[in-house]
Amino acid sequence: MAEGHKTFQLRYVGARFEGARLPLDVLSDLPAFRDLLVSYAKDSWRKLNLDRERLPRGFDQSISFDLVSIEEGSAMAKLDWSRKMAQAMLPEFTDELEELVDRSYGDLVQLVDGAGHDRFPAALSSEHIRALNKLGAGLRESERIEFLGSSGADGNVVYLDTFRRKALITRVRETYQARFEGIGRLIGLHTGKPSGLHPEGYIAVDTAEHGELRIPVDPVRVSEEFDGNTGSEVQFSLLIELDNKDRFRNVIETFDVELIDAAVSEHIKRCRARLSELRKLSAGWLDGSGSPIKTTAINLAEAFLNKRPAFAEAYRLYPTEDGGVLFEFLVKGWDLSLEFGPAGGIEMYGVEVDGAGEMQPCTFSGLSDEFNRAFDALMAR
Repeated sequence: MAEGHKTFQLRYVGARFEGARLPLDVLSDLPAFRDLLVSYAKDSWRKLNLDRERLPRGFDQSISFDLVSIEEGSAMAKLDWSRKMAQAMLPEFTDELEELVDRSYGDLVQLVDGAGHDRFPAALSSEHIRALNKLGAGLRESERIEFLGSSGADGNVVYLDTFRRKALITRVRETYQARFEGIGRLIGLHTGKPSGLHPEGYIAVDTAEHGELRIPVDPVRVSEEFDGNTGSEVQFSLLIELDNKDRFRNVIETFDVELIDAAVSEHIKRCRARLSELRKLSAGWLDGSGSPIKTTAINLAEAFLNKRPAFAEAYRLYPTEDGGVLFEFLVKGWDLSLEFGPAGGIEMYGVEVDGAGEMQPCTFSGLSDEFNRAFDALMAR
């Protein structure tokens, strides 16, 4: 630890973060970490200074952090708290602030660790909840944030993942926020009014996962891009609010939303229709053998189609004897295959059409980041 500084490290674990990569959609975690720590510091200050009605002027600004590096491993964000800044804002309280920062970090880590061992606070302030709803909102199922240097009840480093995050927020509040990416069908739009629920305009999109979503969109975009395209496919990336049973409540923020090309949309519809046909196959469909296609395989195939719709024209879909779904497609001289297994696994392999090249089978546990990267690299070569 450098003199006059306190260093905190958040280690992001997951395939997306290898090689010291920190995707932009998780950068909001860093100010959220700071906000959560500050909310604990405020609580501690009030408990230690019961004779004071208000926090000292400049208290909030005195607890600021600088991102000084992103280190190798999985991406490790290194954050420094500067004593010099605290002295500038609150010179008479610098020593006390240093102790508060340490204690507040401990409280934050204890809160996260408790969520992994079924220990939850009776209540959290709205300030805590706001910060928690931002911290880790971009995490995916196979990812986590480790608080390096910490030690939980089990003796291991404390971490936040999607399970702990949801459990923690929904124990003290009915809803939580999470990122949602997918495609849906445009069913309506609103160009905005000077007053009302959606003054900035929105488009209504029907989705398989959460039904109708009203996605806030600039009125100019609604008029110029979406008007006249009812029924078209839309691809989106959103921050949404869900209840503790994962039922949709509201769209919080729009990161990206675009119309899908009409030709691509037709190929998506073709693939969906084919999946519906495969879903109806009964036992013995293959000359007396052949298992019914498992719902797990169908759902996995649909989720893949939603995540990678741009290549739908190339996809050809077939049932597999053990109850899975096979995608075959020709790309840049290669005959490639994706098998979505009945147990939720994915196998990818291929051969060169006019050559001796061969891609040995690679297996993945569902639509993981490892699979997404491998597929994208394959399609880009």
